[in-house]
Amino acid sequence: MKNYLIAILVLFTFSATAQVPYFTIGPKAGASFSKFSADEDQIKEEMKSSLHFGAFVRIGDRVYLQPELLFMNRKGDLSQTEVAGSTKSLHIKTLDIPVLLGGKLIDTDLFNVRILAGPVASLAINKDINSENWENTLTGDDIRAANWGIQTGAGVDLLMFTIDLRYEFGISDFSKNEGLTLKNNMFTVSLGWKIL
Repeated sequence: MKNYLIAILVLFTFSATAQVPYFTIGPKAGASFSKFSADEDQIKEEMKSSLHFGAFVRIGDRVYLQPELLFMNRKGDLSQTEVAGSTKSLHIKTLDIPVLLGGKLIDTDLFNVRILAGPVASLAINKDINSENWENTLTGDDIRAANWGIQTGAGVDLLMFTIDLRYEFGISDFSKNEGLTLKNNMFTVSLGWKIL
């Protein structure tokens, strides 16, 4: 009887342990290349680079959920082709909260290759806009406090390091100004360290 109880206890413990999902957490940082796109044909758009940093959590193994908290710099230059010397430089600092669903395509003891996609909420925490000879005035008050995007990309894990390449499609209008529609698209590359 005692042996049966021990066997049941061992089986129960093994089963409970097997149900605990794979979990990791760590810091990450990288480079971003963003561009604000306007809906006017007479506006030329220029991509700008910046840095980002934050933290990630990954829950699951072959299929996983990865929420993150990132401090981003969204930059871009706009110029009116019909007005000489007209430029509008935008630098919007945001707190981004992506929630990504991913899966491993290759999984070995040394490395794995992943794909991932999901929505991202961007909360504006600082808005810096400089305009020169611009016909349509845009100020920080015209930038929405929250915006949405979709991220998709791929990644590689090598030992305790994780590398992600992503593209973000802006789906909401950053501008509250009825005379100008602004969407932000961004390419990011980041390096993370799995501390757990």
